[in-house]
Amino acid sequence: MHKIELEIPEIPHGHGLSFKRGIADGLLENHDHEKEPHSTHTASYKRGIKIGEELKHKINELVKV
Repeated sequence: MHKIELEIPEIPHGHGLSFKRGIADGLLENHDHEKEPHSTHTASYKRGIKIGEELKHKINELVKV
């Protein structure tokens, strides 16, 4: 069994949904929601995208093994 470790930045109170949506969009390469988050939540959404893309990359490395 493989373990994937990621560092998750501190998420401001109330920004969890934007951050999680960013992770999902990063994993699925979907950017339809980029304009939806409230302007104050954009940074949390973009951090989520980076985490999602990193997670996707790490999963891809394991699948190819």
